[in-house]
Amino acid sequence: MSYELHNCRIKSFCDKTKKPSTGLFIFLYLFTSMAKPDSQEGTFFRDQIGSSGIDFRLENFPTNEKYLIETMTGGCGFLDYDADGLLDVFLVNGAAIRTVSGRSRIDKSEPKYWNRLYRNLGGGRFGDVTESAGVRGKGFGMGVAVGDYDNDGYPDLYVTNYGRNELYHNQGNGTFKDVTHAAGTAGEAFSTSSAFLDYNRDGLLDLYVCRYLDWSFVNNKVCGTSENKDYCSPHVFKGVPDLLFRNNGDGTFTDVSSAVGIALSSGKGLGIAIGDLDRDGWTDVYIANDGVPCFLFRNKEGKSFEEIGLNSATALNEHGSAFAGMGVDIADYDNDSWPDIFVTALSLEGFVLFQNNKDGTFSDVSDLVGVKKASFYLGGWGTKLLDFDNDGWKDLFVADGHVMRGVQEHLRTLTYSQPLLMLKNEQGRFSDVTGSMGSTFVQKWAARGAAFGDYDNDGDVDILVQVLGGRPLLLENVNGNGSHWLGIELIGRKSNRDAIGTAIKVVDNCGGQQHFSVARACSYLSSSDARIIVGLLGRSATSLEITWPSGLVQKVGIKSSNRYIRVHEGSDRS
Repeated sequence: MSYELHNCRIKSFCDKTKKPSTGLFIFLYLFTSMAKPDSQEGTFFRDQIGSSGIDFRLENFPTNEKYLIETMTGGCGFLDYDADGLLDVFLVNGAAIRTVSGRSRIDKSEPKYWNRLYRNLGGGRFGDVTESAGVRGKGFGMGVAVGDYDNDGYPDLYVTNYGRNELYHNQGNGTFKDVTHAAGTAGEAFSTSSAFLDYNRDGLLDLYVCRYLDWSFVNNKVCGTSENKDYCSPHVFKGVPDLLFRNNGDGTFTDVSSAVGIALSSGKGLGIAIGDLDRDGWTDVYIANDGVPCFLFRNKEGKSFEEIGLNSATALNEHGSAFAGMGVDIADYDNDSWPDIFVTALSLEGFVLFQNNKDGTFSDVSDLVGVKKASFYLGGWGTKLLDFDNDGWKDLFVADGHVMRGVQEHLRTLTYSQPLLMLKNEQGRFSDVTGSMGSTFVQKWAARGAAFGDYDNDGDVDILVQVLGGRPLLLENVNGNGSHWLGIELIGRKSNRDAIGTAIKVVDNCGGQQHFSVARACSYLSSSDARIIVGLLGRSATSLEITWPSGLVQKVGIKSSNRYIRVHEGSDRS
């Protein structure tokens, strides 16, 4: 009797709405762990940065002037820039801050301050191709967005900075060209997270850019005391409107921010996530604002956006308070087929999970499901709802660290460096399993951006984390693929080639369903793999229903699991 068939004969395992019983889960976990020879007891992730060939340090250049950009930087990305089937790594870097005659300026000329692109060589090894690729950058880097904006099969890069942003067109020969000026996407000011999305469903990826504060070297303020200077709260500065660039299809973009209604001066945007929150077929946008109400922009059929944060109850937490929104993700955490919203916050606020009520409103269930208690003393940045153990329920990862270096001198319960956080999803409730994830998780870091993707193509999600003043973490998932899984790569034809905004329903052999949406944007300042990994525990996927941005609904039969499939829009091939 096959392992798969045995599981489907157990009633609790095949329940369409409930997770398997605890006893069965333990049995399956032990079975699959023993079947995987390189697994480590009590470890799910292993930091492989030391053996990877990635030699990088995030140079945030801390000064006595406490410039805000020093503590906010640190984006990263997974992308397959050379289309060889292996995920490469892009790391955003800061720069030196030179002060001459009382005037400060950015200096990125020294190699240690360059942004870095590392090519995946296979076997867990990476090679530095920054110079040959032409992506070392010019500004004090913040974040990165990845997207194939010209649909040529090669992902392009958009790097946000303090100052002029940079759009790099992938030439398809291992090199990139800075086309920022010609494309009209410089942005300026203090940009943070950004995202490629097809908001008007014309088959071309547009570009949304979050901007933070009206801050500069000239109007910089230092807070704290004369003995203990520190970074100022965002309340000291005014916000700056975000930007939306519409793709014209000829290599240029048009700034439509005011025309479509997203240019609100009340925002202080740090994180962005996209998803069809009301399931009307149009991609909506959620912006995590720092210390002011967050934005939910409802897409009105590609013509404009309506900001409904307060009306949808996603602008404030359950107590009616604004919070320090930083990292964000949109995903269906409770497997009810409706996307929910997760937002990180500062220590002593608690992270916020908004459950979709299916009527245009949301409920803050953070306290109810265990998220607030587990996160109360943490400051969260890079994040994602991901199924780390492939059991069919999306768990929650957060990269943590406080903003202020001297916070412990004021509050003994808090620290600047903090452990990573992993919360396991147990039928819609979360338990803290950080201690069983591996030694790297319980160490303390000044973590910032995080990206997610299967860099070794073994069927489970790996994690890349940027650390202020230190080396990144390359967290290989060493146990997740002990459960059954299915990897899905979509290729758009009439829709954008990246298939951003595509909705996927996965049906398994026990009749269960899972729902996903294709996006690279989430987290904080970072960009992740667009491929979907479906966790199946001991089940097998039998079919997919794919709703493309073009409106095409495509059904695909699945013959076997534990592999990646590629689906082209409108094609029967998989």
